[in-house]
Amino acid sequence: MKEPLSPPQTSKFFQALQLTRTVGLSLLEPVDYASRVINNKRHFPPLRLRREVGDLGSFESSGGEFMPYCRLLCNVQPNERVLDIGCGCGLMALFFEDYLDSTGQYVGVDIQSRLIRWCQKHISSRSPNFKFVLLDLPNQRYNPGGNPHAEFRIPEEDHSFDFILLKSVFTHLLPNDLERCMAEISRLLSEDGRCLASFFLFNEGAAEVKSTRSSLSFEFGDGTYRYQCERVPERAVAYSESYIRRILSQHNLVLQEPIRYGTWSGRADGLSFQDLIVVTR
Repeated sequence: MKEPLSPPQTSKFFQALQLTRTVGLSLLEPVDYASRVINNKRHFPPLRLRREVGDLGSFESSGGEFMPYCRLLCNVQPNERVLDIGCGCGLMALFFEDYLDSTGQYVGVDIQSRLIRWCQKHISSRSPNFKFVLLDLPNQRYNPGGNPHAEFRIPEEDHSFDFILLKSVFTHLLPNDLERCMAEISRLLSEDGRCLASFFLFNEGAAEVKSTRSSLSFEFGDGTYRYQCERVPERAVAYSESYIRRILSQHNLVLQEPIRYGTWSGRADGLSFQDLIVVTR
């Protein structure tokens, strides 16, 4: 088994790459702003921030896809308390703004300070029941300069959320962070709460873990988890389904069958691209 590379140059390399991309996207922002105004999307984040959470072309459609999953698979109600772990630049917050009523509450958490600052300035300012919290956790893909001593703890009371969403979060976490995140979900989920999370899942002992997308092949790792990029493992991570089931059980979380498998692994009847699971206490 090949272990993830962790040379001192890795963080600097990725920070330089991010800076170069940010500068390039910033130069395009006047055109992007004009387009958002014309299409009545002025409230959307700027181009350089939208790019941080995925493909630019699917930013809005991705949120439009996941909101029905929240409602239909987890029965989220307008008056409930919602936690969005890995909220990014507020994609799902924009949709929950139109859904939650004045008694509902939304808390978004992310490890990228510039995304949280934008959400606080542009979403919380108009929707006071929407709060955004920064966790300065290290992640080679999304926060290479994060505090290595930071505690993975969301500053909220135990069992205080009716619904917890992790959209494309576990697909960027290595096992230690995944298990710390599971512990937080168990602590924060109310007795009748529901959690929706997406994964890349594979069967233990699979000879090959490869997506239908030629660019997404999990070549490194072992029977527990595999990852796409040797230099930056958090770029894309897949997990053994049996491992995820075991970790859920260890944290007193219950997987609600069935798993909604995605199309990433070649299934023709996948509900979404990634695999979706619903978890309760």
